[in-house]
Amino acid sequence: MIVLQNFKVAIFAALISSLIFTTSLGANYSYDGEGLIEEKALNKLKEIGDELYQKTGISTVLVVKKHLTQEQFLEYKDRYLKELKAPYILWIFSQKYIDRERVGINKLFTSDEIKDKFDENSLFSPWGGTFSKIISIQKSDSDPTAAAFLNGYGDLVDMISKSYGVTLNSSIGDESKTAINYIRIFFYAVILFFLLRYIKIKYFKKEEN
Repeated sequence: MIVLQNFKVAIFAALISSLIFTTSLGANYSYDGEGLIEEKALNKLKEIGDELYQKTGISTVLVVKKHLTQEQFLEYKDRYLKELKAPYILWIFSQKYIDRERVGINKLFTSDEIKDKFDENSLFSPWGGTFSKIISIQKSDSDPTAAAFLNGYGDLVDMISKSYGVTLNSSIGDESKTAINYIRIFFYAVILFFLLRYIKIKYFKKEEN
């Protein structure tokens, strides 16, 4: 009798765990990371993801790792895509991928019904993307991963929610995009300045000779 009761308790506990695990993947927002995004940014990402789910039914999973092998990447991808229920967003990011020092991986997977509701180039273009592959994947003294995800994920859900005809109160809006554009303009201006200076020095040196 005691064995039977213990068995029933075990079954019940397993069922509850299964329901919790399924809910965490099939609803709201889920983060699977290891210290690349600080708590303040994580809280904001969760706030945005939860509101996106409440108003559109779209679940989000962000997988943010320091280093993934090809086998690990495929394992994460297959596991989450198997568990997630449409509509969903699965974003897998790794600063290092396989064994290359400065090359990472940045992949976005979505269910079919939302694939045409956002512009992926707007997110990942190295020239105008809110989540720039160049900035986020290359190593730097100040890790920009948190800022990149806030801007990129914020832009992604803004595009999607707009296509659904809803407004997110937690949206970070256009302020971050404007800031990034200013930084990008300054960066290209500096490059242009040194390029023109180099050409000028080389030209005058040629004139003197």
